[in-house]
Amino acid sequence: MWIMYKMYLVLPRNISLGGRLMARGLHNVFSASSRNVELTVKPVSCLHDEPVSIKVSGLGPDEYVTLHASMNDSKGLNYMSYAHYRANVDGLVDLDKMESVGGRYRGVFPMGLIGTLMPALCENQFFRFTKKDIEYPNVVTVTVYRGHLSAEQASSPDTAQPWAAVTHLRHYMGLGVQRIPVRYGKVRGCLFLPPGDGPFPGVIDMYGTGGGLMEHRSAQLASRGFASLALAYFHYDDLPKYLDELHISYFEEAVEFMLKHDKVLKPHLGSIGLSKGADLVLSLATYIPEVKAVVWINGCNANVQAELHLHDETLPALQIDASKIKIAGVVNCSEALVDPQEYPNTIIPIEEADAHFLFIVGCEDQNWDSEKHADQAVERLRRARRYNYELSSR
Repeated sequence: MWIMYKMYLVLPRNISLGGRLMARGLHNVFSASSRNVELTVKPVSCLHDEPVSIKVSGLGPDEYVTLHASMNDSKGLNYMSYAHYRANVDGLVDLDKMESVGGRYRGVFPMGLIGTLMPALCENQFFRFTKKDIEYPNVVTVTVYRGHLSAEQASSPDTAQPWAAVTHLRHYMGLGVQRIPVRYGKVRGCLFLPPGDGPFPGVIDMYGTGGGLMEHRSAQLASRGFASLALAYFHYDDLPKYLDELHISYFEEAVEFMLKHDKVLKPHLGSIGLSKGADLVLSLATYIPEVKAVVWINGCNANVQAELHLHDETLPALQIDASKIKIAGVVNCSEALVDPQEYPNTIIPIEEADAHFLFIVGCEDQNWDSEKHADQAVERLRRARRYNYELSSR
């Protein structure tokens, strides 16, 4: 989830939108009549994984200000963040160097305003940001207000006019990236190709038990030089609506599609998966020899929820104990998944894979006990004297 790189872009399909925003002047949209406060966000337009530099100038020495950011998702839900700063003796606030003293975060966090965007309304506080129209950028509005405001004050339409505001565009797709819907045999998804003739290293990209098709990560991977197939495996198009069972042949067909493409580097692929997609990519590396590299993000080391039918056997599904789901403001399922060690026949035999594994663990995950599952996977490899892995945990 933290694996991306650098490149400037403006999408061809976004030129009219970007042009309108640029024409409005992406600097001082508002400024106080008695002050010449200037807010800058550089670059004005960039890839979604790129850092930005945010500065406010023209303030008084040691003056208190609130910086506020807002952005809507594909459902129209508003996400916001805010932070409190104190200008230096020159009347400057520079997020690259200066500490936030309050708000959504504290300390030096240059990307804090974007990194802490959360639903603005309390009733939506547990919603996850969704982006369906990935060919268009996220539009972030950054504003600066006088004084240290609360979240409610910064978001209220009754709050006094901000000193300055800018619009910043964050793209998923780089210039020249192609988005190609895929219907190949039973395979359903969307292929993203970098500009140029290639061939490019190929990746199969999967998400979890929410089903459907998530495209934003594949768009980002293509923007960084990978041919990436965002692969759906249920609850999408004519695929099964529910996650009842899976067949390795479906994923073999996806591998076949990728390796037949003239812009995909042969003879091997990588795969990246989150949640249920994480245990699936372990299975791809174990049972499909062409898959040689895996990025596993917050998942399990066993096959979860749906049986995986192989050619001559079936990998059983590790189940969830619903009685262990906790609800304390938010649903916590981290203890609900049965311990794979108690059902060893569900564990994916990754020690048999001729592949390299990167395990990425977010330690505050409340859906999976991802630390335990990653540790079990690593220990299994160690016992087999396999050291073809890396573990990143934070």
